[in-house]
Amino acid sequence: MFKKIVGTIGTRLINALLAFVIWTLNAHYLDPEKVGTIFLIIFSVTIIQLVINFIGGAALIYLTPRTGIYKLFIPAYLWTFFMTILVAFLLDLMASLFPVLEVIPAGYFWQVLFLALIMSFASVNSMLLLGLEKVKTYNYINLVQISILFMILMFCLFGIRFLEVMAYYWAICVSYIIALIISLIMLWPSFKKVPLTNMKSLMVEILRFGTYVQFANIFQTLNYRLSLKFVDYFSGRGAVGVLSIGITLAEGLWLISRSIAMVQYSRLSNEMNYDYSVKLTLTFAKITWVITGAGMVALLAIPNFVFITLFSAKFGDVKMVIASLAVGIVTLSVSMIFSGFFSSINKPYHNTISSAIGLVFTIVFGLLLIPKYGMVGAGVSASFSYTFATLYQFIVFSRMTKLRLRDFLISRAEIRLLYGEIKKITPP
Repeated sequence: MFKKIVGTIGTRLINALLAFVIWTLNAHYLDPEKVGTIFLIIFSVTIIQLVINFIGGAALIYLTPRTGIYKLFIPAYLWTFFMTILVAFLLDLMASLFPVLEVIPAGYFWQVLFLALIMSFASVNSMLLLGLEKVKTYNYINLVQISILFMILMFCLFGIRFLEVMAYYWAICVSYIIALIISLIMLWPSFKKVPLTNMKSLMVEILRFGTYVQFANIFQTLNYRLSLKFVDYFSGRGAVGVLSIGITLAEGLWLISRSIAMVQYSRLSNEMNYDYSVKLTLTFAKITWVITGAGMVALLAIPNFVFITLFSAKFGDVKMVIASLAVGIVTLSVSMIFSGFFSSINKPYHNTISSAIGLVFTIVFGLLLIPKYGMVGAGVSASFSYTFATLYQFIVFSRMTKLRLRDFLISRAEIRLLYGEIKKITPP
């Protein structure tokens, strides 16, 4: 399992570096308004996927080892196709009736709809691969996807000098189409025909599990990105561009926690030993907190002129955005580990409650701070949101497992365990 984690971290590190270069290129060759528009297009697709993932999301990881992928594939694809179209048109209608609630950027409806379909189908395949514990395959596909995005964007910016939002759009579209095809090929050997019995009860189980998980994801995504809409409304599209770069850099530190949480959830969904699940979660939470905290200190130590050199003077406030997000980023890295635990023991409603608590703080502090302090206000409100959401999970996990506060201190045995596991998978 540690080998999977290290492999996942390694792949995600490459992905993160490529993503960093991609956003650096966007910042250099596109103005903040265009960068903001790109981020809002991705945000629109994310909102659509939140509905899709009631059936096509994490529930598939949990149910794949229990039912196989044959029974899950067709319902997930049908739901994805029809709900993507329905939600996109509902968002467009909502914007027509209430312009202040616009989610899809004006003039980009069909682009968002097409991208949402491709990314959602690819996401379904990814969940099925993780349910089969094909973590290495999942990582490789992600690496191929972002590599293709990078190459196409480089061609657009330097080959044909196409310096528009659509350069990034077509790059991400083509990259996900290729990722979709590869993931289908990788899933094909695991398709084993079984009688399509008890489909009604299976759909009920998917929706039951998926509803808890997905409401948590909806609330959490709004925690992550609702501030973008607040800043867009109160400070303008250019401020969204600067905020998005700051968020991207700060959230890059979640590389470790997301990698660990993904392998943890995939493993614990196949694990029936409760005590083992608790011990593994506790160890991972400690390691995640220490590594993410150290990473944040290193990120904040970077002089501001470095960010200006990388992204241009128009993005000079990026470091302030990162500083305002710092506490929340470190805190929420631990939340990801707790979330994997609650989902794996079939109690995902704790994640829903946690995310709902965070959303309340996002809205309250966002409306209080963003009109006056702009991007920094958005970062501070996010830090409040992430901290209180994680605090709820911490309390529930402690009570459920009867752990004491001192149990959360990292021990020498855990350091030796981590060192030993890394040594095993490191070539001499």
